[in-house]
Amino acid sequence: MLEGYFDDNDTQQSKQRLLAVAAALEIAKSAVGAGNGISGARTEYDLQSVAREIGPLADAIQQALTLRN
Repeated sequence: MLEGYFDDNDTQQSKQRLLAVAAALEIAKSAVGAGNGISGARTEYDLQSVAREIGPLADAIQQALTLRN
């Protein structure tokens, strides 16, 4: 989904962030796609929630992947 967003000259940190955001988007896609049959307003609410929470979710994924010493 985000292929080609960064090029080979970008930092490792940027690439790691991209992977964390991609993982967060996959989780969000599954959550929004698992609706209960109510469309319209529910989908809008889900998408607003995703927009609000995608950054914190990516942060949590990155933190979970950080090596602990």
